[in-house]
Amino acid sequence: MRSGSATKARSQSPLPLFAARLGGNASASQKGGAKGARRPDMVRLDPLIHERTRLAILTVLVMAPGGCSFSDLRDTLSLTDGNLTTHLRTLEEAGLVERFKEGAGRASSTTVQLSAGGRESFRNYLDQLETLVRAARGR
Repeated sequence: MRSGSATKARSQSPLPLFAARLGGNASASQKGGAKGARRPDMVRLDPLIHERTRLAILTVLVMAPGGCSFSDLRDTLSLTDGNLTTHLRTLEEAGLVERFKEGAGRASSTTVQLSAGGRESFRNYLDQLETLVRAARGR
């Protein structure tokens, strides 16, 4: 039941990784607000995606709409088979990537591609990152 726990942990992240002031003065309700309520001036970078290796994997996959072979992904990112497998399992359990295996044994090949949900999550991540960058630059 790892997939349930990975998704549950991801959706229950209590705090955003970064906060950015988006301009203007915060209203009293934004300053105090209900416990756990999302503040409009907070940027939430998904920790599942923000982890360096998983971000690299998703970046390669977003640039390869038809998917990428396991070996090409491994070689492009200079990862070991075990490291790539572990990160792919995490991303797959969260519904961000899909793996397709053809053949058996040494003649098998695995293709990895971004799922529709993964593409949307990656876009949301980039939107949040852009908001953070704009806030940091004072725009």
